[in-house]
Amino acid sequence: MRKGSLKRMAVSLCAAVFLAAAGCGSAAPQSSAAAGTEAVSEASSEKAETKAQETKDTAEDKENGNESRINEDGTITIVDQLGKTIELDGVPDRVATTIMPFPYIFYAVVGNNDNLIGCNPSSILAYNDSALKYMYPELAKADTSFVDTSFVVNVEELIKLKPDVVFQWNYMDDEIKKMEDAGIKVIALQYGSAEDLETWIKIISTMMGKPERAEELITYFHKSVGEVDQVLAGVGKEDYSNVLLLSDKLKVTGKGFSNYWLEHSKAVSPSSDLTGEALNVNMEQIYQWNPDIIYIGNFTSIQPSDLLENKIEGEDWSAVSAVKSGNVYKIPIGGYRWDPPGVETPLMVKWLAKIQHPEEMKAMDMKDEVKKFYKTVYHFDLTDEMLEEILGDTQN
Repeated sequence: MRKGSLKRMAVSLCAAVFLAAAGCGSAAPQSSAAAGTEAVSEASSEKAETKAQETKDTAEDKENGNESRINEDGTITIVDQLGKTIELDGVPDRVATTIMPFPYIFYAVVGNNDNLIGCNPSSILAYNDSALKYMYPELAKADTSFVDTSFVVNVEELIKLKPDVVFQWNYMDDEIKKMEDAGIKVIALQYGSAEDLETWIKIISTMMGKPERAEELITYFHKSVGEVDQVLAGVGKEDYSNVLLLSDKLKVTGKGFSNYWLEHSKAVSPSSDLTGEALNVNMEQIYQWNPDIIYIGNFTSIQPSDLLENKIEGEDWSAVSAVKSGNVYKIPIGGYRWDPPGVETPLMVKWLAKIQHPEEMKAMDMKDEVKKFYKTVYHFDLTDEMLEEILGDTQN
């Protein structure tokens, strides 16, 4: 807990208005091969938000009485997040996806399997750095030649994989059309909220003949986040930390899914009302915001030591409060990066809460929480070495 955050937030609000008026957003560049591409770039995020509004009424109309289901004859009816109905002959043997976090969510539903025959190349980059490689060895065989990191599909390569169904973002209209024109069944998913994540889990679970699995995962998700809500219920806004979400070199995260974990972990971000996943800022703006804590996204190669040791040429971080106090952290990667919506979001909320409110959260050991989560959700026992790969030395 850090005092004085709200005073700085008054300055931050003025700065936020200035940035919004200036239209400072731009898509984040790929920082390195290991980092891959943003889960949803700023431009993609804006498209996703627009598509979400366009399809909201249709989806709500479809939800009552005509939702995804397993039929008596064994066929499966999926209503996707475009409100479109996709009919499957049964549980698909061959599934492909362009969506980066999809493989680990799919694994949470199905377990180790050979059904996922194609995925985004960025998913494999993350996979090689994640705990998923220990749990889901079959994913290493997945083909990545049919799609690039911006979700554009090579239909000729995709046809060679003979997929029963393909998952694509709902705002990629042209990509969906060209796949459907080639006779490929496409399920569209929508990016952005915890509710969207629940819908992904329900669709995947129903499609794979495990509708009860969705209820298990979603119930545990809310139970886990609710544990943090209960512990932090008495924390007033005056004790919220002022946090900076650094998505890349002088780029910060604006309005998006991060608001969910900030809300539940009781923190504020001066950029949280600005639209975009990667907003351009300068050091003068950082000095005005003067965050108590800095979280560095897992999609960038930037490390805490780059800020703490002032290694980035042309940027002086030494005067920033978070750097002075050593409160600079790298967002972890578990089954997948913890930045976007995913089944491990409850761990992200707990990790943040432990950093931001150490007194209130002192009874919670983060390593124990991760171990328990993996055992409950994945039925997998993490070794101490695996746990170290996930959390490193960010917390005791």
